[in-house]
Amino acid sequence: MKKDYIKIINIIANWINGVLEESKTKGFVFGVSGGIDSALICAIASKFFKDKSLALRLDIYNSTKDVNDANLVINHFKINSVNKNLEQTFNAIIKDLPDNKLAKMNLKSRLRMVTLYYYAQVYNYLVCGTSNADEIYTGYFTKFGDSGSDFIPLANLTKNDVRECAKLLGVPNQIIFKDPSAGLFENQKDEDDLKVTYEMIDNFLEKKEIPKNDYERIEYLHRISEHKRNLPKSILKLGEIIK
Repeated sequence: MKKDYIKIINIIANWINGVLEESKTKGFVFGVSGGIDSALICAIASKFFKDKSLALRLDIYNSTKDVNDANLVINHFKINSVNKNLEQTFNAIIKDLPDNKLAKMNLKSRLRMVTLYYYAQVYNYLVCGTSNADEIYTGYFTKFGDSGSDFIPLANLTKNDVRECAKLLGVPNQIIFKDPSAGLFENQKDEDDLKVTYEMIDNFLEKKEIPKNDYERIEYLHRISEHKRNLPKSILKLGEIIK
């Protein structure tokens, strides 16, 4: 059955409005990376929360293409925005730390999260995450990095759902059809890291039949990333006292 994406967009907007009202905050802040997920959040913010949202473009050796694409989205939707270059801060942190490529990539994401929360506190806003259902299920996010947020409007949308909603809200085609990338290093592509396509993950989440090797790969990614979707472990449930 074909999905009603206009209805889905309105459900998301109403839900965000409820989250803001419940929290008694004035709006939300989010990062714009140049990818389709943050572009969709930008489109929703522009349409429904024009004066209650702030987009942050946070540069830490971002590729020229990602910077240009992020600026394109911000300018296209005429959203309130701030650009900050965090490279000097990043360099100061890693200066006396062991050299590790993956740790550095994750540090970029965590440094952006810290900055988002700083702005959120300044404006009495919440931090809006931009992860989609595919990324959350497979654990394709940085723990306490891009997963660090107060609410995640796209958490129940597949990559294709995001694409279709983006089309309806007028996200530029060069963003919609851009190869998905976390942008953490040059020429990085999500599907190369995942070793499975978003189409297969979408089909898996939609409970459609997919090849066995893709099914097993997705389940493997889900299993090894379970810790990312849970609160930190404790001896008892958080808040209970050992007697």
